[in-house]
Amino acid sequence: MKIRERFYWVHCRDDVEDWCRKCTSCAAVKRPQTRSRGALKLYNVGAPWKRIALDVVGPFPESDSGNRYFMVVMDYLTKWPEVFAIPSQKASTVADKLIHEVVCRFGVPLGIHSNQGRNFESQIFQETC
Repeated sequence: MKIRERFYWVHCRDDVEDWCRKCTSCAAVKRPQTRSRGALKLYNVGAPWKRIALDVVGPFPESDSGNRYFMVVMDYLTKWPEVFAIPSQKASTVADKLIHEVVCRFGVPLGIHSNQGRNFESQIFQETC
C-alpha cells in the first residue's frame, strides 16, 4: 500500500524519503551504493624519465630571489619528484625551466602529462615540447 494513496501533507515525499534514508533496519539489509568510476589508464612507461607529470603550484609570497611559484615535475616510473622555484607561470618560464633543469639532466621525455592549464596549452609550450 502506498502512503500517498491514503495520506497527504505538504512535503510528504521529502519526509518519507528522509525517513527511509534514516531507517537502520533498511540500511542493514541494503547493499552499499557503489559509485562508478572512470577506467584507470595504464601507461607503458618503459624507463625512468621517459614519461613525466608536470604542474605549477602557487602563487606563494614572493621569495628574496623573486620567485612566487613552484614547478613540480615527477617521473612516472620511479615517482621521483623535482621541484623548482620560478618567478611566474608563463609558458616561456615553464618551458625554459623544463629544458634547463629536466631535459638537460634526464633527457627528452617521450610524454608529458599536465593538467592542461593555459600555460601548458600555449603556442610557446607546444613548440618547445
